Amino acid sequence: MIWASILLVIVVITALLAVSVPNIVYAVLFLLCTNVSLGILYYMMGAPMVSVFQLAIFAGAIVVFFLITVILTRGGEAE
Repeated sequence: MIWASILLVIVVITALLAVSVPNIVYAVLFLLCTNVSLGILYYMMGAPMVSVFQLAIFAGAIVVFFLITVILTRGGEAE
C-alpha cells in the first residue's frame, strides 16, 4: 500500500512537471516517467494486461513519436 502511494505521488508530480516545464524535451521525459509509473501502478492493482498496454503503447510508441517529432522540428532548441 505504501508503494502505491509513493507511485501515485510520483505520477502526480511528473504529470504536473510535464505540462509546466518550458523545455519540450524535458516535458516528454516527464511524460515518459508518468506513463511508466502508471504502468507499474496498474500492475500492482492486478491489471497486468492494462499495464502492458500502458507501457507498450503510451510509454513506448507515443513518447518515441514525440521525441522524433521534436528532433525533426528542432523544437528542443532555444531561440
